[in-house]
Amino acid sequence: MSTELDRLSELAKEDPKRQFFSIAHLITPEALYAAFGSLRKDASAGVDGVTYEEYQKDAERNIQELYQRLKDGKYQAQPLRRGLHPQGKRETEADLDSRSGGQDRAEGDGGSTERHL
Repeated sequence: MSTELDRLSELAKEDPKRQFFSIAHLITPEALYAAFGSLRKDASAGVDGVTYEEYQKDAERNIQELYQRLKDGKYQAQPLRRGLHPQGKRETEADLDSRSGGQDRAEGDGGSTERHL
């Protein structure tokens, strides 16, 4: 499988505007195990509150269930967790602002500076 991913990576680098309509055939239980194994074990819990250690306790079943949801089209990615971003000597929480057309901007900055993802 890594050969196929390597080839996709090459194609994407050669033509940044190239569109891939489906790479679902590359998602296998083995690929999910490999992705899970590459995660930082000391990272904080995800948006679902599950830590690496908790997921690992029943990783085989968890990954099989995830694969089945992907295969059945029932998987729905959870939204990203918003966090604090350093702003010089202060920290402000990132917030989506509808006035900026959905762009990210720091809350409390008067709307003068937009940060694009």
